This record gives sequence, C-alpha cells and structure tokens, in this order.
Amino acid sequence: MPISEEIMSSVRSAVGGIIQQPPGGMSAADSGRAAVGFSAKRFLAALAAVVGAGVLSIAGANYFLDPLHFSAPGIRQVAAVLLSGKNYAVFDANMDFRGLRREAIAQMTRTPDVIVFGGSRFELATPDLFPGKSFYNAFVHNDVFEDLVAFSGLLHEHKRLPRNLVLTVRFKTFLPIDPVLRETDEFKLFWSEYRSMADRLGIEKESLLDVVPLGYWSHLLSVDNILRHVSYRLAGKRQGPVDAAAMDDMDVIHADGSMAFSKEHSASFRTILLSRGVTNMFSSADTIDQDSEQRAAKMSKRARWPVDPKRLEGLGVLLAFLKKEGTHVTIAITPFHPAYWKGSMGSPYGNSLVSMEERVRAIAANQGATVVGSLDPDRVGCQASNMRDFIHPDEVCLKKVFKDIPLKD
Repeated sequence: MPISEEIMSSVRSAVGGIIQQPPGGMSAADSGRAAVGFSAKRFLAALAAVVGAGVLSIAGANYFLDPLHFSAPGIRQVAAVLLSGKNYAVFDANMDFRGLRREAIAQMTRTPDVIVFGGSRFELATPDLFPGKSFYNAFVHNDVFEDLVAFSGLLHEHKRLPRNLVLTVRFKTFLPIDPVLRETDEFKLFWSEYRSMADRLGIEKESLLDVVPLGYWSHLLSVDNILRHVSYRLAGKRQGPVDAAAMDDMDVIHADGSMAFSKEHSASFRTILLSRGVTNMFSSADTIDQDSEQRAAKMSKRARWPVDPKRLEGLGVLLAFLKKEGTHVTIAITPFHPAYWKGSMGSPYGNSLVSMEERVRAIAANQGATVVGSLDPDRVGCQASNMRDFIHPDEVCLKKVFKDIPLKD
C-alpha cells in the first residue's frame, strides 16, 4: 500500500473512533431530537418543582400568619382561652367563626341557659340582655338555612342543646344555593354538620359537591392576605388573650362569644360600606341613608326573590326536632334600615320579604316556637340612627328585638 493511502486509512479510522454511529441505526437528526426532548422534560420538571415550591410557600405563610382562618389547632386554642373566661384580641373580625363555634361547643363542660345563634347582626348581643342567665353568643358571618341545621346538629352531637335557643332568619336565609344571590359560601365550613343533621332530620340535603368548601381553601394562596398580616405585625399588633373588653386598634372576642369592634374598625364602617357600593353596582351614596335607598331601588328591580319552599319546610322540621329535645326556640328577626324597608315595599322583592316573614311566623307558631322582632323597623321601633348600614343594628335596636324573648327555666 502506498504511504499516502496508508495515511488516509489511518485518518478515517481515527475519525470513525471519535464519531460513533447512533445506536440502532438512529440518524444524527433523530439523536438531536431525542436530546431536545430530554431537555424539555427536565425543564418542565424543574418548572413544576419551582411552581410547587412557590405555591407551598404561599400556603404555608398564610397558614402560619393567619391561623384563625386556616389552622384548626389555632382556632381550638382560641376557643379554650375564651372558655377559660378570658377575652381574645384579634386583628379584625375576618376569621373562621364557624370553626370557633365548633371548637367551643366541643370543649364546653356545661350547657349555657341561653345560646344565641345568628349572623353578624347578633355579634353585639351580650349577657346583659339575659340578666341572671348563663349565656353564649355563637354568631357567625353570612348565615343561611344550612347554618341553622348545622349548628343545631352540632349542639345535639355534643349534648349541648340549651333550654333556650335563639335563632334568626334574614332576607337570604331561604335562598337556594346560588353564588350570585348568596354572594358568599361561608356556610360550607359547616358542611359536615349540615349533612349529618339533614340526615337526622330526614330532610333533603344538598349534594356534597355543592357544600364542600373548596373555594375557601383557595384563600391559602392569597398574597394580599400575607401582606395584610405582615403589616399587622409590623405595626406592633399581636393577637392573644386580653382582659380588656374593647381596644383602640384590635377587635375583641369576649369570653361569652360576642364581639367588640376596635375604635379604628368602628370608624371605618361608613367608609368601607360606601366604597363597596350596591351589589353589582357602584354606589354614589354619601350617607348610610342614601346607600340604603340605592340598595332597595336595585333590589326592587328584580322580577322575584326566590324564597325556597323546601327550606321553609325544613325549618318546620328543625323546630319540631328541637321541641322534642326540650329546647324552646325563639326566632329573633332584626330589622332593615327604614329607608331600605320603605324603598322595597310594593316591589316583588319587598312582597317576597313580607310573605317570607309571615310564613316563618306561621311555621314557628305551629311548632310552639316564638318569633320576636321583624324585618319592618317600625314594628320593632328602630330608627335610622340605630343602623350602621342597611341591615346591621346597634345595641339599642338589638335590645328592642331581644327584650320580648321568653326564657324557660
């Protein structure tokens, strides 16, 4: 072999050793695509890990910073403090009150003479309304029919049904489950108690999918909530047991379950209310009276207000059950702002409210329960000055509603 050919053969052999053929006859292009595919999978896996870590970090921060919303052990601790006779200072009234009531009832060692259960319209009710009686205020926010069923079931489960139980109804109590009409779904935090008690009563219950609080837990991913709670701490605020019945910069939950708003919170009621506007419409109101008028005008345009006959019937079944258990029920109805009530009258919406109250009175009478108060402020004797918004009464108005509650020994 000539020397030149020998040299060329050696070169070809060396190059062949460096550039290996793809296995299985795979072309260079196929090999490149495989490498790209492998890199894409690694990238997606890394991205998923980063996103997952971020989500877990946000959820963990909310759980740690806002235990009264998301931590059952945290809520359990607050209930224990309150039952020990101490008050508890909180950043604001936005917390899982249903969880607090669940823990309080479970930890009670004796049954109060009077238990009050309703929405935030009852949050100012104190033992002073029932002199000489042991008392517990179990108010929650945004109460509906399912809450009445659930809370009664909770009391029954823990053998804490009192001799006197004060319940309530409002304009949204008997609405079907509709996120637009109800606006909130906090009732779902009582989903287990509701479904269990509905079975005990033998009434039709909503599907599991409609009552499980999936949306509530999505708040664990709220960055705004983290920032708000960080700001509380940077301002030097701390939640915990206190002797004070009220504070300047912290809301206080009393040992009896009632609430005292801070001076800061009370001063903000008007601003917060007017900034919210009427449902689905920004308010141009400058006063609570004007806001109430605008809300009534908005609601009066509705063709109807769907008071659910099935839920009204369920109220009768619930009252019959409680009567059989030896509990006397009083349904205490707080009034609307006079401008709201007047503006609603004569409309399909207003007629539905009147009819609903009449039906509730008839159902209660049939089961030996008592009804006090009214949606009509004139029947109760409450003035515009007694209302902090279109639906929430002050202590003076609330006392006028509660003064007629009969107590059984």
